[in-house]
Amino acid sequence: MPHRVTATQQQYTTLLSPFQLGSIELKNRVVMLPMGARQSRDGLASDADVAWLEERARGGVGLIITGGQLASPTAVVPSNADGAPGNVYRLMEAFRPEGVDAARRLVTAVHSHGTRIIGQLVHQGRDNSFQPGISSAAPIMAPSPIRTPGASDTPHELSCHEIEQLVTDFGISARNLQEAGYDGVELHGAHGYLIAQFLSPLANARTDRYGLQTIDNRTRFLRDIIAEVRRVCGRAMVLGVRLSADEEIPGGIDIATTKEIVGRIEQDGLIDYVSISRATRGNYVKDSSVAFGAARESAAAVRRSTELPVIAASRITTPALAEQILRDGDADLVGLGRALIADPTFVLKASGEIPGAIRPCIAFVQDCRQSVGGVLCGVNASASRERQWSAHSANRVAPRRIAVVGGGPGGLEAARLAAEAGHRVALWESSDNLGGQVLRAASAPHRGELKGLVEFQASEIHRLGVEVLSGTTATTADIASFDPDLTIVATGSRPHTPIYPKAGIPVVSTWAVHDGVATDLARVLVVDDGTGFWPVAGAAEILAARGAHVELVGPAGAILQNIPAESAPGLHRRLRTAGVTYSPFTTLADVDGEHALLRDSVTGETRRVAYTLVVVQSAQLAVPFDALPETVKSISIGDCVAPRRISHAILEANKAIRSMAVQGAGVAG
Repeated sequence: MPHRVTATQQQYTTLLSPFQLGSIELKNRVVMLPMGARQSRDGLASDADVAWLEERARGGVGLIITGGQLASPTAVVPSNADGAPGNVYRLMEAFRPEGVDAARRLVTAVHSHGTRIIGQLVHQGRDNSFQPGISSAAPIMAPSPIRTPGASDTPHELSCHEIEQLVTDFGISARNLQEAGYDGVELHGAHGYLIAQFLSPLANARTDRYGLQTIDNRTRFLRDIIAEVRRVCGRAMVLGVRLSADEEIPGGIDIATTKEIVGRIEQDGLIDYVSISRATRGNYVKDSSVAFGAARESAAAVRRSTELPVIAASRITTPALAEQILRDGDADLVGLGRALIADPTFVLKASGEIPGAIRPCIAFVQDCRQSVGGVLCGVNASASRERQWSAHSANRVAPRRIAVVGGGPGGLEAARLAAEAGHRVALWESSDNLGGQVLRAASAPHRGELKGLVEFQASEIHRLGVEVLSGTTATTADIASFDPDLTIVATGSRPHTPIYPKAGIPVVSTWAVHDGVATDLARVLVVDDGTGFWPVAGAAEILAARGAHVELVGPAGAILQNIPAESAPGLHRRLRTAGVTYSPFTTLADVDGEHALLRDSVTGETRRVAYTLVVVQSAQLAVPFDALPETVKSISIGDCVAPRRISHAILEANKAIRSMAVQGAGVAG
């Protein structure tokens, strides 16, 4: 019987079409971009690595490029004070021949789904330190003794002999990848790592044959590695290079330089593609304040200047955008990173091979960027838990009746998972709208994508037939009438705003600001209780956008100190540009009339300042649900247990519902 072409396949014909990349054919033009999963064991591919990549291969991507694999023993980050190698980042070590067998298992798993796989080789050079501000136990190395901004250590300047040894190391690593069955090798020349350091004026002040005086010298280290990889692997292996088209730092690599670099390495005729990104370490993963397709224009500029196939990357989150990039000729292949963390089945859903909406990446760069031992995800609790919770496993047991109280992200996730597993589900939500506090958080500037999560969940529970009773507060009689086998309690939390009896001006919570009810904006004090996170940041940004004069105070030495590293620079730039002033080491002692009494958290000294409004970010209080019949089995999740973040509610919903599949006939009490 001929294969029926679905409507979505017709819609995304270019995206889903095959593509010849060097010596291999890809079944479609979707590339999983390199993302370090940080879960290797002793530098070798682990069972978790295999499951992580196989999940995306099973989800339909045409090509997987692994996260950076260390190309030299000198690339291993010491984890011990004595400098003994420890591989802090838990990256795979391609230079080790004993890793070939483990790598072969990984490659075989990916190939079993018709997906091709390329291993990326990396050396981080001067960025090879465990954490900014912490001195490395072993010397780091670079083209020149120029520190990375914010780093503690000045790198060792590589000698010509050491450079030649590094070239040899890359060749050995490439040969090991070939031995393991990889289809190709990608050289990581982006994001400020070692190869990029040789290309960039920000890191290379050499005057010898590896300096920047000519394009030949500038690209010599990269071209020597390319030549060595081709020498040891031959033409059967696909060979590509990843580059940052613009380092986004004054004086760094720009698009004109990148086109010149690509032209020079293309001239040698040894590579098969270029993958185009932007920026350097700490800034190349873009949050929701950055436009979709962040590197699209850069990729298009490079593609117009070369005959090499080009991969576009960065904030490509929907099949519609991916298709448009390809149809417009801006790239030959589209790279997805976080979109495939959020939904490994992205391609299967785009092609119509499996039902349902694509779970969106909401680009808040929290869990995926702040974990070691796996790439976690705030919207997909299965990420790096693929061995337990594959997106492709049904988790079905005998149908049961599941009641869910609360329509925030945790309750919606529980309802979605339960309905997906074949249970009959009813959900009660006291407000008229589903989404809980996410709707409030999404009202802040540049945070609107948060709403995409609950819109996805709401869409899915509607598709799956969940009975939704919005605008209805669940009662004991309601629950008893439904007669559930299990009730999920996800009633969330509420703000606790301190009372200042002598206050002569409004004192409100950050919630009030997000809800748009705060007035008296002439001079506003925004008080962070030490959380240093998005609720207070969002309130300050909302107020500034409404024209308020805002002073933001907090007890720590840094303001908003817990904002994710990739989001912090943009957020601070927006706040400072809007005129928000910062007062670190400051707490709110009292509000007296129209004045706030501010106390220095170090010296204890106080000052009185007049304001028209005080906004306080203080503790959230769990909202219990007391209407459960005593005989009903229940599991509480999310903020009603302890106020935390979206990811915790999502994770606990998964644990609650998936535990039913593990327990079979029983449920947790």
